[in-house]
Amino acid sequence: MSVEKLVKETKLIIWFTLFVSLVLFATWVVLETTGTFFINNKAFLALSLIPFSAALASSLKLMKIRKHPQWMVSETDERVVAEKNEAEAKTLKALQGLLFLSYLGYTFVSPEDIFQSIGWWITLSVLLFSLFAPFLFRHILKS
Repeated sequence: MSVEKLVKETKLIIWFTLFVSLVLFATWVVLETTGTFFINNKAFLALSLIPFSAALASSLKLMKIRKHPQWMVSETDERVVAEKNEAEAKTLKALQGLLFLSYLGYTFVSPEDIFQSIGWWITLSVLLFSLFAPFLFRHILKS
């Protein structure tokens, strides 16, 4: 991938994630100032931080690309790609463990919420997806 194409793609990601973050933040501001209650208004504020942090990470990546464009050539090296894949696999395993612990914690802390709370179902669904998704994606990619 050329450096110019990577810079263009990174700028697009930055602008899109900032736009999404701004929309979520503006929604929170409007709901708070009008006094409208929509499930939990603070959720919009919290959700606006996710795309904002993605934009921040992309801008740091863009600064790295601009400062050292020659490093981007080394990212296509097979050894670097294999090392990156191994790090991502270990991260997935760590997140699966964290999800499992949060599921168990939610179940033991709030036993009355089992099968009734949406938070319990979401935690269980994300945990099961994280466990079965690698097999599904591997099967899809082989086909």
